[in-house]
Amino acid sequence: MADSDRVRFSRQHINTRCKKLVGYGLLVHLGNGVYDITREGEHYFAGELDARDLE
Repeated sequence: MADSDRVRFSRQHINTRCKKLVGYGLLVHLGNGVYDITREGEHYFAGELDARDLE
């Protein structure tokens, strides 16, 4: 995405979104801007977990 002229994003926007996903247990913050996806995150991004089921 970073190399595409079609996608515009800011690091702050991505950081904000990742922090929100951490709050739902979909990502884990490893430090220094690095995140890892959780098992629940894999199910969510695959469309196998309904967002309404998240706390």
